Amino acid sequence: MKTLLMEEDFGKRKHKHKRSQRPYMYILSMLMVVIWVLVIWSFSTQSYQQQTIQPLLHKWAQKVNIGSALPDVQFTYGEHEYSLRQRPYDFAEFIFRKSAHLFIYAVLAGLVYGGLRYRKMRLMTCIIAGLAVVAVIASVDEYIQQFSPNRTSSIRDVGVDLLGGCGGIAIVMGLQAIRRTIRSSRYSPGKRK
Repeated sequence: MKTLLMEEDFGKRKHKHKRSQRPYMYILSMLMVVIWVLVIWSFSTQSYQQQTIQPLLHKWAQKVNIGSALPDVQFTYGEHEYSLRQRPYDFAEFIFRKSAHLFIYAVLAGLVYGGLRYRKMRLMTCIIAGLAVVAVIASVDEYIQQFSPNRTSSIRDVGVDLLGGCGGIAIVMGLQAIRRTIRSSRYSPGKRK
């Protein structure tokens, strides 16, 4: 009986400690959201010349002989046509840039979603809020890019950013589910000694 009371008291103290950490975790996560938004907007103000990876690709290509072994992959995005065989550096840079969009906005949505989940908000509210923040920040990002030299803004990029946001939320939800599964298996009644 004494052991059971001690375990119950330990559980109460642990729960109380977790509850006292929640406001700090929420504030920390929202602070991380603000910092991440500032990072996104700082990239938006950079010119194309500051962000291009083509010099690095040309330097790398001198070491590796690409030759004509590349497949003929072509597509149009906006007004630009991309061809892997004819303009491989433009093609690679396009893929890199869109992947960066996906990553950056996946992180943003994950931070917003995770921060709101600390506040014990409803799941759907957290998802909608995360995607709404992504839509607003991505739209402002595209607007800012209009004023950067040799940069273009596109509503299509906002769509790419929203896809990244969906992916980020899905990843955080998956990680939380794994953590709950591990935690529940660790503290299941059959595991106690």
